[in-house]
Amino acid sequence: MLFKTHPEKFWNLIASKYAASPIADRSAYETKIQKIKSYLNKENNVLDIGCATGTQCGDIADEINQITGIDISSKLLAIAKQRMAERKLNNVEFIQATVFDERFQPGSFDVVMAFYVLHFFEDIDAVFKRIHQLLKPGGVFISETACLGENNIVMKKVLRFAGQLGFLPLINLLTTEQLEQALDKAGFTLLDKTRFSHQPDTGYTLIVRKSK
Repeated sequence: MLFKTHPEKFWNLIASKYAASPIADRSAYETKIQKIKSYLNKENNVLDIGCATGTQCGDIADEINQITGIDISSKLLAIAKQRMAERKLNNVEFIQATVFDERFQPGSFDVVMAFYVLHFFEDIDAVFKRIHQLLKPGGVFISETACLGENNIVMKKVLRFAGQLGFLPLINLLTTEQLEQALDKAGFTLLDKTRFSHQPDTGYTLIVRKSK
């Protein structure tokens, strides 16, 4: 099966296993959520790109007006909807879509989030341009990314080869420096850069504001 051209099939295949996996560093995660909440208010409309099972969506829902979680995996979204129903959260919606979906209009969101999903986009400049477009003036973008371009040479070769063969979805071997440069180019100003966990392969959480 070639996941490079049909990444949604990969995520549908591993959805149950992914959903059952515990958060690796619970303390770091909770600290990160509190940091995110400091940038939110009750009037905010939020978009979560690559929301998976909706964990972040649910954990910030009480702080905002509305949150929309999007993902390409129908099975992950089914789990997300079930979990939100169990938590009785009425201001969370889930849509099977990408960030480029035309249903999302420019200036629709106060905050956009993307956790461990940006490295699955081939053209990161196009993604940041789209996020900039979707944000209201002064809007905030919060991301945390697996910067696999900072791994050792052998690991990078393995990931690249597996992706080329189609055994994995496309993986962009990004670095933190590349992300920061691309964000600056797209018209964002860095507000905060924090690594909440010291576990291997944990990326920086970058919080930026739409500045132009």
